[in-house]
Amino acid sequence: MRRPSIFEIATAFEDGKNGEIKPKTNVVVNSTREWYGKNSTVSTFTATAYNEQGEKIDSMKGYFLEPHVNYDSAKIANSDKAIMYGTYNIISKAELEKRINKHRRERGEKDVNLKFDWYVDNVPGRSGIAIHGGRNGDNTSGCLLPGDTLEYKEDIQDYTIKNSTLKKNELFNFFNQYGKQGIKINIGFK
Repeated sequence: MRRPSIFEIATAFEDGKNGEIKPKTNVVVNSTREWYGKNSTVSTFTATAYNEQGEKIDSMKGYFLEPHVNYDSAKIANSDKAIMYGTYNIISKAELEKRINKHRRERGEKDVNLKFDWYVDNVPGRSGIAIHGGRNGDNTSGCLLPGDTLEYKEDIQDYTIKNSTLKKNELFNFFNQYGKQGIKINIGFK
């Protein structure tokens, strides 16, 4: 029996009310790690939005820059390395704060206010993996930095990303417009 691909899993359909079929998520981000620098890992990504019938309605492309990948330490908290490849949910700051603060209140602790707008959820061994702006591997400890241009700097043998704030805003607008039924990210490599 053939095993379904990560993309097929993320975009699988489920039965809705009254027997109609609807997609599990409205947005799927496919990210493929392609370039590796001294302190960075760079992926190309395509974010695709689907309607309730599962038809593609919009898409956008860009790059993600992460810290250097080391799969031996990818699941270790505070490792300052790229996260493990796989399929994850992307959730909003409000959703993650709600979950975290529920548990904090149960323990009598103060609420937290998270810094970034969108987070990669349930990353094995890691927490606080966000999507935010930045230029290079020093600006992230596992997070994804979007950009629209990639540059390799020979003198430091590393990559930088350009126009990160613009691409981040474009991606977040895409999430806000289309991602109300869920957002998945598939992180893979060539």
